[in-house]
Amino acid sequence: MMRIGFLISLACLVASGALAAWGWMATPEGAQIPVHFGPSGEVDRFGGKAEAFLWMPAFLAGLTFLMALVPKIDPRGDNLRRSRGVLVTVWIIGAVTLLGAQAVTVFLALGGEIAPGVMARGVVLFIVATSIVIGLVIARARPNFFVGVRTPWTLSSDLSWDKTHRWASRVFLAIGVLGLVAFFLLPPATVTIGLIAAMLAGSLGLAAYSWWVWKNDPERETLSPDDA
Repeated sequence: MMRIGFLISLACLVASGALAAWGWMATPEGAQIPVHFGPSGEVDRFGGKAEAFLWMPAFLAGLTFLMALVPKIDPRGDNLRRSRGVLVTVWIIGAVTLLGAQAVTVFLALGGEIAPGVMARGVVLFIVATSIVIGLVIARARPNFFVGVRTPWTLSSDLSWDKTHRWASRVFLAIGVLGLVAFFLLPPATVTIGLIAAMLAGSLGLAAYSWWVWKNDPERETLSPDDA
C-alpha cells in the first residue's frame, strides 16, 4: 500500500511539474496570477510566476519524499506501518490537493475563468469529502508520531490514543455530513467558514478529551512521580 501512495504521489508530482512548466512558458514576465481566493470564491491575492508555478511542485516533492521516509524514521515504525491505510489516505489527499491547486492556477494564468460561485462550491465539496474520508479511516491509526491526533497525551497513553481516535472518526464524519447538508441550504462562503470553525473546535475538543483520558489512565506514561 505504501508503494501505491508513492506512485500516486510521484504521478501527481510529474503532472504538477508539467503543468507548471507549461504555465511558466505561456505566461509573460511580470504577469500577476491569481494565487488565493476568499470564502466567496473571489480572488483576494495575486502573485508572480515563481509563486504561481514553483511552490506547488516544491511542496509535492517534499511531501513525496517525507511520506516515503517516515516509516523508516518514526520511533514507532511498526505502528505506522500498521496505520498505512490512514497514512496513504492522507498522503493521497495532500498530493491530489496540491495537483488540483496547480491545475487551477495554470488554467487561470492562461486566461481561463472560474465563476466565484463555482469556485466556492468546489471548495466546500472538497472540504466535505476530505472530512468524510478522514472520518472513515482515522480510527484505524495506531500510536505513531506522524499521522493521527498527535497530542502529548495520545502519545503517552495508548488508551488515550484509541479513545481519542474513535471520537475523531465521529467528529470528522459529523462535520462532513453536516457540511454536505449545509451545502444545499446556505451560501458557500458561510458553509466554508462554518466548516473551518467546526474543524478548529473539533480539534480543540479532541485535544482536551485526549488529556482527560490520559489523566485517568493508570498505565499512562509520566515524566515525574508527581504526575501520578
